[in-house]
Amino acid sequence: MRWWARQSLRARLTIVATAIFSIAVLTGAILVLQLQRYALLNVLDSSAQKTAVSVVEQLHTDPNVRDVKPISGGVTSIQVVNAQDQVLGGSPGADPVHPVLDEDQLDSARAGARINITNPVNHLPERVLAAKSGTNTVLVVTDLTRVDDSIVVLRRAALIGGPLAVLLMGLATYLVAALTLRPVGELRHGAEDITAAGLADKRLPVPGSRDEIHRLAVTLNAMLDRIDSATRKQRTFVGDAAHELRSPLASLRVQLEVAQRIGPDTSWTSLVDEVLEDVSRLDRLVEDLLALARLDESRRAPRMEPVELDKLAADVVLRYQHATVPVELISTEPVVVTGDPDALVRIIVNLTDNAVRHASSRVSVRVEVDHAASRALLIVTDDGPGIPADERERVFDRFYRLEQSRSRESGGSGLGLAIVQDLARTHGGTITLRDRADGQPGLVAEVALPS
Repeated sequence: MRWWARQSLRARLTIVATAIFSIAVLTGAILVLQLQRYALLNVLDSSAQKTAVSVVEQLHTDPNVRDVKPISGGVTSIQVVNAQDQVLGGSPGADPVHPVLDEDQLDSARAGARINITNPVNHLPERVLAAKSGTNTVLVVTDLTRVDDSIVVLRRAALIGGPLAVLLMGLATYLVAALTLRPVGELRHGAEDITAAGLADKRLPVPGSRDEIHRLAVTLNAMLDRIDSATRKQRTFVGDAAHELRSPLASLRVQLEVAQRIGPDTSWTSLVDEVLEDVSRLDRLVEDLLALARLDESRRAPRMEPVELDKLAADVVLRYQHATVPVELISTEPVVVTGDPDALVRIIVNLTDNAVRHASSRVSVRVEVDHAASRALLIVTDDGPGIPADERERVFDRFYRLEQSRSRESGGSGLGLAIVQDLARTHGGTITLRDRADGQPGLVAEVALPS
């Protein structure tokens, strides 16, 4: 098994195919030899049977006939013996005294068996067939030499042609395996180049044939594209995360160094407030980063169960009783969706946080059912500066921010809307941003979920 495991795939295919072909050739040669012998013996027995029938007819005409002649090819001699196994007559050259068969063989021949013997005079193989004529028995002796000679010729042909056929089969299998596996070798070399140089602008060679190796190369290249894309996003994500974390950490360090130099005084209260604000920003950023990491790690379907979206929104709105602007819930009917309660809470919280940070005077959260489209709608509206139409797609990119009014100093991490979009998609929903219908400044964020 160790030796087998060390062999190349091409060698193993050649060995297996050649071994199977060798077994097939050997089996076929044995069958051909046996069938050829069987066919030749049938021809010989048929000739002997015709001779026996002719002799029996002669005996019926003249029971005292003593001299009979072979009338078919291959018959060498004929004997007529009585019930006491005594020779009554025969063909010229046949033993006139002793039967060609012994007592046991005569009993078997009279029962219908064909008996193979060796001529005691010339030591040639012979075959004896018996036919009854009253109480007498006619023994017809045929020569097996021609049968054996034919079998010897066939055996020699098999011994010469069989190994040649096996050798040709082995060479053909080796060449075909080499040609078939050449694209696999090219794929291996391509993989080695990618390992050495990286994924950037490097892909596996795709063979021109439309076989399984072609489909494998296409599938592997698609996988490499996804890995390359994921790697790029990961590098960007790590760089952006490090950049975002650097700002509040640097601010905390400066504030603590200043506090260390000036010592305790009346300004410590404001310093603690500033530090707590930076800590809150760090906490929100870390929470958003963990949420995105969990989403990227597992793209499986979320835990699904019936959720009363209107009651869920009501519970979330209660948390904003002391927000900088009032947050009101507008719900006219019960709304039930199938989804993950924790993920749905995260959608509502992120949209409401975003609206509260940028609203001028109020925020409204509306939950309703679009019966025509069989979907539930979560609509969060603020009266802030809004988002320009040409920027509304880009705000779903991670860490993307607009102008100063929506910078990190306002408390946002640039991840909230990206998280909302990912969670909505895992629920089979969508999120869209649009202007307010009344023409007033502000932004409407609408999440549509299957109901």
